[in-house]
Parts: sequence; C-alpha cells; structure tokens
Amino acid sequence: MLLSLVVVATAGLVVADSNDWVNVNYVLKQANSSSTSSARQSILNKASSSAKSGPWSIVNKSGIKPPSGDIHDYLSWAPYHWPDCNWCSKGTNHLSGPSGSGNSTNSPDGDADDPNYDNGTYDGDDPYENGGYDDDAYEVLDAKLALVQRTLGAVRDAHSGHAHHRMLRRRRSLVGHGTSNIVVQRRQDVGNAQLSPTTVSSLPTDALSSAPTGGSLSLPTSAPTLGSLTKTTTSSRTTSDRTISGNLAPAQGAAKTSNAGSKCTPSPSKTLAPSATWTTCPYQLRDGKVNPDVRSLPDSPAAVSMAQSVIYNAVAFAITKTRSYSQNAANFIDTFFLASTTAMNPNMNYGQQVRGPGKAHQMGSFAGILDMRGMVKVTNAMSILKAAGSPDWTSAREKSMTDWMKSYASWLQNSALGKEVASKANNHVSFYVNQLAAAQVYLGDTKGAQTTLKNYFTHQFSDQIAASGEQPFEAVRTRPYHYRCFNLEAMITNAKLGDQLGMNFWTAKSKYGATIQTALDYVMAQDPKEEDVADIFPHVAAVAAAYGDPKGKYAAFLKKKDSNYASQPFWFYDQSAALPSSPAGHPKRELSISGGAVGQQDVAVYSDATSGKILDASSVVGSGNVTFECPAAFDGVSEVELEPGLTTTCPELEPYYLNLVEP
Repeated sequence: MLLSLVVVATAGLVVADSNDWVNVNYVLKQANSSSTSSARQSILNKASSSAKSGPWSIVNKSGIKPPSGDIHDYLSWAPYHWPDCNWCSKGTNHLSGPSGSGNSTNSPDGDADDPNYDNGTYDGDDPYENGGYDDDAYEVLDAKLALVQRTLGAVRDAHSGHAHHRMLRRRRSLVGHGTSNIVVQRRQDVGNAQLSPTTVSSLPTDALSSAPTGGSLSLPTSAPTLGSLTKTTTSSRTTSDRTISGNLAPAQGAAKTSNAGSKCTPSPSKTLAPSATWTTCPYQLRDGKVNPDVRSLPDSPAAVSMAQSVIYNAVAFAITKTRSYSQNAANFIDTFFLASTTAMNPNMNYGQQVRGPGKAHQMGSFAGILDMRGMVKVTNAMSILKAAGSPDWTSAREKSMTDWMKSYASWLQNSALGKEVASKANNHVSFYVNQLAAAQVYLGDTKGAQTTLKNYFTHQFSDQIAASGEQPFEAVRTRPYHYRCFNLEAMITNAKLGDQLGMNFWTAKSKYGATIQTALDYVMAQDPKEEDVADIFPHVAAVAAAYGDPKGKYAAFLKKKDSNYASQPFWFYDQSAALPSSPAGHPKRELSISGGAVGQQDVAVYSDATSGKILDASSVVGSGNVTFECPAAFDGVSEVELEPGLTTTCPELEPYYLNLVEP
C-alpha cells in the first residue's frame, strides 16, 4: 500500500529547476570532475531532500473529479481565469475584479489568507509559469507603441495589410478558441476516454513483477458523452453589470445574493455551492493573476515535484552508484505512471480546463500540455538509469513505461489538443516539442525525434527571434523578462535534445539571422525591473557551455548576479563536455552558417546517432538578412492565440521585430 500521497494545499508551492536535458553519456563520465563538485553535491542533497516528500500521484483530488469522472485523468484549471458572477454582495463578489468593471486597483483581489499574495499578484514559486498580464502594464505597452506608430505608418500597412489600431489583447470566446472544428474534435477526443486507469499491477516499493508484457497501452476510449456544443461566451472585462465595492472572496467561497433594495442586478440570482460556480459562472481571463483555487488540485504540483525528484535521484545514482537513489526514482515513476491505484492516464484531455457553463467547458485547453513539460526530465532520468545499469530499472518497468510513453506520444501527435498546440508560435509550441522529442528519444525513434526537432527549428523557431535577439511573441506579454527566459528554456532544451542525437541546432538561425545565443545576449542586456533576474542564470551557463566564453562575459554576469552559481545543479548540466555537438563542445569542427532562407530547402538534417557524425542545422535554418514579414502563424488569420482566449496580431508584434519598442 502507498504509505502517503502528498496533499497539496491551496498555496501549492513547488520549487523546481528549469526544464532541461543533460547528456546521458556525460553524466556517466563526469562523476569525478573537480570543476563541478559543488554542483554534484547539491544534486545529491536535493535528491535526498526531495525524496522525503514522495511519492506523488494525481489521484487524490480532494473529491474533485475531471469531467470524465476518472480520477486517473490529469486535471488542472486554467490559472488565470476567474468566475464572473455578479452576486451584488459586499465582501463576497465572485468577480474577476473586486469592484466596478472588475479592474479596481484599490481593493485586494488575491487570497487574503495567503501571505504570498499582494493585490492579486502571487510572489511564491508556482507550477503555473505561463502568465503575465495586468491592465496597468498594458497601458505602458500601449504608450510605448504609440511612440512608434508614426514610424511604422505605411510600412506596417504594406507589410501586413492590417489597419492601425490600439494594441489590444482580445479575450476570444473560450467556447471555440481556435476554430469550431477544433472544439468538436476536442469533444470527440474526450468522448473517447475510458474510465479505467493504466492497467499495471500495484507497485508500492518493489520491482514491477506483474507488469504487462505485451502490446501497447490504449488511449482512453469511453467517457460520458458531452452532447452538443452550447454557444456560450466568456464575459467581457467591461461588463455592464454594476457592482459594489468589496473584497473578492476565494473562488470556492460561499456565494450570497444581494440584500433587498440593492441597486445592482444579481446574476445568477441564487446562491450556488462552490462546485456549482465552476459550471454556472462564466469565467474570464485575467492573465498573470492566479486564481488561488487552482492550487486545490494536486495534479500540476505533483507532476512538477515528481519529475524534479526523479531526475535528481537518477543523476545521483549515476554519479555515486548508491542504490537508494535508484530505488527512489523507480518508486516515484511506478507510483505516478504505472501502479493501478495511482497511475495517471496517458493524456492531457483536462489540462488547464477553462471552467464555465456549457459542455464546451468540460474539456481541457491547449495550454494544459505545458503542465507536463517535466516529462523531459522523466525521460532523461529513465535513459540515465538504463545507461547506468540500475538494478531497479528492470525489463518489466522498461516495457511498461515504453507502453505508457507510446500512448502519450500518440496522444501528443494525434489528439485535437496536441495538434492545436503544435500550431502555436510562442513558448507553448517550444515546450510541446520538448515533450514529443524527448518521448521519441526514449522510445528509440531517433529519426522521429530528429524530424520533430528539425521541423521546429525550420518553422516556428524561424519566427521566434528578431535580429536584435528580441522574442516578440514573449516580449508582447507584460512579464516580458520572465517570458523571454521561459521560451529560452524551451529552445535550449530542444537544442540539447538535438545535441544528444548528434545534431547541431546551436548555430540554427531565425529568418532574421539570430541564434539562441543572440536571444540570450539580448535578455542579459535588459533590466528585469520587478521580475526575477534568476530566471536567466541557467540559460547563461548553457549558452557559455555551447558557444564558449572567450571574453568571460557570461562568467562575469553569473559571478555578479549569483556568486553561488557553481553550486547549483545547472552548473553540472551546463558544461561544454555535455554538449559534444555544440561549437564549444566540438571546437575543431568548422561550423557552416550558409544556407538559403527558411522553407526554401528540404534537406534531411539527420545524423546517425551511433556514428557520432554531427550535422549542422544552420545550413537549412536560414541565413538572415530577411525583410520583416508577418510570422507564418498569421497565414490566413488576423490574430493568433498566446494563451486560451488571449490573442495578438501581426501589427502588435511588428515593432518588436523592428526594435522600435523600448524594452
């Protein structure tokens, strides 16, 4: 029996490293390197300390079930969506804002019981990394853009064909963000979910002695039929409903109707239980403002904590051969993925569900796939355990996890949500590629992984970095420093996955001639202001390891900002010896930077992973010197989604590509 499962409190604090991949062969060979001894000791310490909180599972949902009714289905709620029910009752308004139109800055709108909240902004560590919005920040962005409107003028019209307008973030109806066909396909995917969990025998501590020995795990296939779509829409921020001043109650707080004689119109007109609020109140986006009740679900914090502890313990075993670390990693994988009573089904059908009335809100959103980005760490850990000869990584476990990963990779590629996120242009697609490529690497599908990475670096990546190093799809957000670092995290991980396969994506260029190093250098030069400068530290180390640091600028930056950087786990991961396909890791190789514009060549950028031959991706990822054009994501559409219900346009992004907006 499982002795304990972590019950995540509302605060849901989770501390984890950046998404990352560390070269498997490097880990096995660098156990005694003096230059990384402090970092390795830190990994050993963290392996032991994190293991004390495990194992983890998603099944203990405190009585809250996903729409399928199956507790083995991952469930999380979109963190930046708030109920927009006007209860007209002081102190208990279930609103996206505490008063007026929901935009008051005079009353707190966070969780009054949480010391990490200050006027709705959460300052603690958070598994929900994808956010960054408030109206004041948008006013600053609008003012900046107003300064460049005259300069763009006819140039913008000539390039994009879009009319000039104020920079807006549109809250698209969450019924059909994307297209109605996508929503219908999502419902079909969800309607095909089965209520039985992954079928693997219970594994409290020992090896998976009775795991299945043949076949593949099937995707969930039978959940309650959701019926026809209801064409509901989320409420606008500028609702005409009048409200009175008052502090915002937690989303699960008891609702009350208005007192007699109130001048406002209650909507709905009756008191609802907390759970009824989730399906009766329309929810609206408040990007960057975390609704505290999302932390009442354990799924996202459990996934983050599990993945982090698994990679720590796998690396710790590889460098010490101490079996307790190996046992920890195997046990945590068993509990989260394989044991019949605690396993997660291999899908994200209900990740970052946007709550609200109607059947269209009984499914997840494309953003939910981001919640499982830690799968890169899990696949990395399993590869390390296998290569290190762990006695705990048995053939039964290997077979069972192979089946699980096959099903999950199939879901990523074939589900409506997977296809939707694969079409995005910002950090969502970068992290999606992390997961899919890592799964393919683990499954031994080398060519598939290489194709996945090549497609990313020849398509989405080509529009992600401007000539200056700016990342327009991230800079347009109101936490631009964080989001630039966040997408850098995913881009670097994709390059590391390619490096593991003998591919050099470090010299890959965007259509504007920029590399990952260009993007890192740009962020280093920015003032993070009120954001966390520590977001960039692992990426500085990674870029120094990949490209070299002949002038010492990266080392100087780290020493100035974090004198203890050499004791951080990332310092062990980010060494040139860990990146044999990079410029610094393979210094005698003459790197080619020639090649035509993106899309003009259909060159197979493959390498034989066993031969050690390195292939240069830069030869097919553009040569720069390309005049601005709207990113490919805008082909046939006037706006693209950054988050569920949050869109941007080509004219809004153009100033960032042309370096006309002050950072």
